[in-house]
Amino acid sequence: MAEDRVQLMAEKAFLGTEFLTWLWYRSQRDGGRFDLPEGAGGPCLVHMDDRLALEAWVGPGAQADAFKGGDPAASPEAHTALRMGKKASEARLRIERGDREWTCTLKGRTLDLSSIKLPALLTQVEDDRFYERMELLGALDDVITALYRLFLETRLSKPWVNELTAMQGWVRRPVDLGA
Repeated sequence: MAEDRVQLMAEKAFLGTEFLTWLWYRSQRDGGRFDLPEGAGGPCLVHMDDRLALEAWVGPGAQADAFKGGDPAASPEAHTALRMGKKASEARLRIERGDREWTCTLKGRTLDLSSIKLPALLTQVEDDRFYERMELLGALDDVITALYRLFLETRLSKPWVNELTAMQGWVRRPVDLGA
């Protein structure tokens, strides 16, 4: 039974890289704005931050490219890797909701979060600070879950064909070497 789940996770790992690539596309298309349900905190901004890794899913030992510093999602090199068929495999995300900001690294294959930076804590009481940290981690998890749910709903719907066509146009756009 557990072996079946592990195999299923491995077979569906491509969805995580598609999710990250879709987040990249949507963050550039819509200025990062996502209208999430109120249960996930409502509207938020999601941007690719200072780290982006892309890899090909073809065969063992497939090539990977990592871009760090500045705005790698806007770099001609990252876009060229995308045009060559690579997908986002890891990204440092900056998530803004109201006056709060989280940063984290999201791994595509597993959807694992790492290098999490929480918004500044508001409370000064040490016991309350622990609970506030837990609430902030829960809020980040809610946002990531809602974004993934939005992706899956889009991916499994009839309008996905239109979204995929738009993404393909975005991938094929000319690379701006002056960026």
